[in-house]
Amino acid sequence: MAINNSVNTNVGAFTALRNLNSAQSSQDRTQNRISTGQRVSGALDQAAIFAIAQSIRGELGANAAVQQGLNQTAGVVNVATAGATGVSNLTQDIQGKLVELSNPALTSEQQGIIQNDLTALLEQAQGFVDNASFNGTNLLQSGSGDLNTLQNLEGDSLTVSGQGSVGDALANLSAADFSDPAAVLSNEFAAFQTALNDSLGELGASSRRIVAQNDQLQGISDATEEGLGNLVDANLGREAARLASDQARSQLSQLSLGIANRSPEVVLGLFRS
Repeated sequence: MAINNSVNTNVGAFTALRNLNSAQSSQDRTQNRISTGQRVSGALDQAAIFAIAQSIRGELGANAAVQQGLNQTAGVVNVATAGATGVSNLTQDIQGKLVELSNPALTSEQQGIIQNDLTALLEQAQGFVDNASFNGTNLLQSGSGDLNTLQNLEGDSLTVSGQGSVGDALANLSAADFSDPAAVLSNEFAAFQTALNDSLGELGASSRRIVAQNDQLQGISDATEEGLGNLVDANLGREAARLASDQARSQLSQLSLGIANRSPEVVLGLFRS
């Protein structure tokens, strides 16, 4: 059998070098998957899957933006609910002062003291209404309008009704003629209490709607992220085993290249005496 030895063309070295380059490229790809935790981290890995993954990431980002808007609206509703609850806690004291004023046995001085207490309570209630603002939005003040926020990626809106009736009713109560406390109890105070209770019920319902919508969106996000992971995430246990294999291939290729590079010495040995 003929032996083809040459000092110009080292076929064995070429083969060993190709194997070494292949092993090192495979090792680099495996290390990239381990470092990123992703089987598909770019278009060079798998263009179609990468494009799908990018589209899914866009949906996740949009979903997060919708949730952020819902969370901001939830803040407005929660602050308004806290303000309305604070006002509601004062209604018993306000009602008690009006009943006290209805007592005909009171002297003028006593009436003045009670009315001052009543005024202070109403001012405190107004303070609760004025402070029930979140990010510049107050649902309890007079003239407050509805608050709309995006609730899903389809463009549907969730509406929280403005509760300006609380501010209006409180203003009417504060401006009432307390010389006839019984009439105030039957009219301005009754209207104030009705507006306050209605507002608390509406705010509670809005809060529940926001929580339910947020929970749904979070469930969708979790499921979408799980699907995205199935597409692009790397199996780190398998990649670790593959890395060990690539490293062994690289070492063997280096040894083969070293052996192949010594082949010309065989040819030179033929000419030694």
